[in-house]
Amino acid sequence: MSTKEKSDIQELITTLYLRLNGYLTTGFIFQSSEEKIAGEVDMVAVRFPLHRQDETEHNTSEFLEPTNDIDVILGEVKSNGMRLQFNNSIRSKQNIEKLLKWVGLFDDDTLSKLADEIVNLVVPKQNSNRKNLLATSTLTSFGQVRIRPILFSPERVDLNNADKFVNWKEINDFIWTCLCPPEKRMECGTRYDFNAWGHGLNEIVKFYKTRQKTNQKPESIYEIYSVFEKHLAAKNVEAKD
Repeated sequence: MSTKEKSDIQELITTLYLRLNGYLTTGFIFQSSEEKIAGEVDMVAVRFPLHRQDETEHNTSEFLEPTNDIDVILGEVKSNGMRLQFNNSIRSKQNIEKLLKWVGLFDDDTLSKLADEIVNLVVPKQNSNRKNLLATSTLTSFGQVRIRPILFSPERVDLNNADKFVNWKEINDFIWTCLCPPEKRMECGTRYDFNAWGHGLNEIVKFYKTRQKTNQKPESIYEIYSVFEKHLAAKNVEAKD
């Protein structure tokens, strides 16, 4: 499996994790006047204060430090071996202002100051060992909004001594809790057409549901890579035939 294919799976499982936590998710491209883009953000996610999903018997993971603010996450997904640092494109004040304008919650008077605060958060700090996720907030006409640049690394099993980031254990444990309850839920069915989750996510959901039958929670994302690799191999054989 190629590095790009693995990266795509990492972004898919991060998307699923955020979706199960109540976030609406998308990506974002920084446009440029040149014949190329000025960078991108893997994940822009928004969760609103009145979110709840009681019928599923789970809400938002405490690991994400939920509040009653409108919560905007600027997420980057990092493979194991890559530095746990934000890309240069998100360290640009000009780019951040473009992104904040696109989100549409902030007036012109707020944009510049907020962009400065976000850039200051994402610049690497030596010997840093933050125990909480990065965040800044501001009051808007829509209410209090919290903006958080967050690193996700589904290939890393634990936090080690780095600044707090969303690791495999958190992602895997939360998805397993959501998709593979030990007992039948009264108001939330757990057996359905996996295609309802959409392209890519359906295969990950199917993987977890298959593991639920034998109560085998995956130990690493590499087990998911293996399943996807088999599917790709089968498709290649079909294409040749």
